[in-house]
Amino acid sequence: MKRNSIKIFLFGFLFGFLSTTLFANPDSLFYPKKRTLKSGTYFGLQSGRFYALEYGWELQRKTREDLVHSNTTAVHHGFNASYDFSRLNPILGYDIGFWSRTGNLDLTYGLSAAVRTDLKQLRFGLCPSVGIKVWQLHVQTGMYVLGPFYALDNTTFNSNTFFISARFLLVKHKKTKGAN
Repeated sequence: MKRNSIKIFLFGFLFGFLSTTLFANPDSLFYPKKRTLKSGTYFGLQSGRFYALEYGWELQRKTREDLVHSNTTAVHHGFNASYDFSRLNPILGYDIGFWSRTGNLDLTYGLSAAVRTDLKQLRFGLCPSVGIKVWQLHVQTGMYVLGPFYALDNTTFNSNTFFISARFLLVKHKKTKGAN
């Protein structure tokens, strides 16, 4: 009986301590010490079968525990334009997606949904990508998987499949919360 009352007392004390801590400062247990939101436009160049110019918008959320441990997650959307000189055909596109990085020196991993058109036909698909981000320059490589597949249906237009791209973010808005 005495052991049960000690357990109940300790459980009640722990419950009371945690609940008052959460109500007094809810950010202390759930959020990292520092959070930064950055947004702005980006300009880029993509190289694959064709060169493509990119222009878009990106929102980054960085959480920092200390100098080494940080996470960055971003969402982006943008337009790109290229030209198929063999068929004298312009290719326009739109991408929307996200990427994430789990440390200051780690790789970025992303996934985008893509739409491409030659102003006669549409192609839809996905694009997994891997990259590295230093300061505001993001270099990534990936593969567009667009249907209908050009290899199986050569009546459709050709577009970049494997690519490497470099994007530079021009930060227009920056907001920091938390301790410095």
